[in-house]
Amino acid sequence: MISIIICARNQDIPGELRKNIGETIGVDYEIIVIDNSENRLNIFTAYNMGVERSKYPLLLFMHDDIHYHTSEWGRRVLAHFKDEKVGAIGVAGGPYVPSVPGGWWSTGAGHLYLLQSARRGDEPVLQNYFPAGSSAREVVVLDGVWFCIRRTLFDTIRFDDKTFSGFHLYDLDISMQVFRAGYKLLSINDILIHHFSSGVLDGKWISNLLIFHKKWKPYLPASVTHFTLSQQCAMEYRVLNEFMSNRILNLPTGETKSRVYLSGLRDLLSFRKGLLYFKTPFWGVKIFGKYVRSLVGKN
Repeated sequence: MISIIICARNQDIPGELRKNIGETIGVDYEIIVIDNSENRLNIFTAYNMGVERSKYPLLLFMHDDIHYHTSEWGRRVLAHFKDEKVGAIGVAGGPYVPSVPGGWWSTGAGHLYLLQSARRGDEPVLQNYFPAGSSAREVVVLDGVWFCIRRTLFDTIRFDDKTFSGFHLYDLDISMQVFRAGYKLLSINDILIHHFSSGVLDGKWISNLLIFHKKWKPYLPASVTHFTLSQQCAMEYRVLNEFMSNRILNLPTGETKSRVYLSGLRDLLSFRKGLLYFKTPFWGVKIFGKYVRSLVGKN
């Protein structure tokens, strides 16, 4: 029923994880481990290899550092896909992908449900961002920690190893492909997993994010929830501000703060042909002020 595809940092996944899957899934399954112990593959290529080896109609892509807490969670996966319009599900995702570059979670409108800790052995924190009484919310993109896609969709979609490299943005890019194909993506909260990592937003993440933004720019912003123009502007600015801060924390050789702020101003003016700037000029003045101060400081 479910092909589980894992890009492993070692030759195989931990025996504890393999046992945990077997004891909790509750349906027929196979585990396809892509050995990346020598770090020769990027995750786009690794997942494409997994798709080619799979035999079941649902493909689950997951990290190798999680633990399942829900019994017979596979039956719940199957239940979500009874709706033929559903193309993908996950435990974390966002209903709004901004026009400006940045993390989907930075909008403050994301839906996620999982236990998370920085490392194995630390006290987990339940990340539960769902409206009371809901078990699934429609989103545009899903996070890569755990997500499942119909196998038939891979007749027309593919993890884009031609455009991207490394281990970031594979999840958002494949989500946009599913979304643009006309299928629904759901973030669900009836399967609980524990993720033993808090993620890394480094220079490689920034690089792939800019590539993603350039690729999908004609279709952004993308949303499945109605937000007022004021709400969109607030989310766009919040995302942009956090992204600029992250870029400054990870300045590569030859990059300067002034260039980051100048790029931010351009992104601000690009949202709906400058509407974000003219509707909220104070934000543009703030970024321009940071840009001027960075020039004076010569950095």
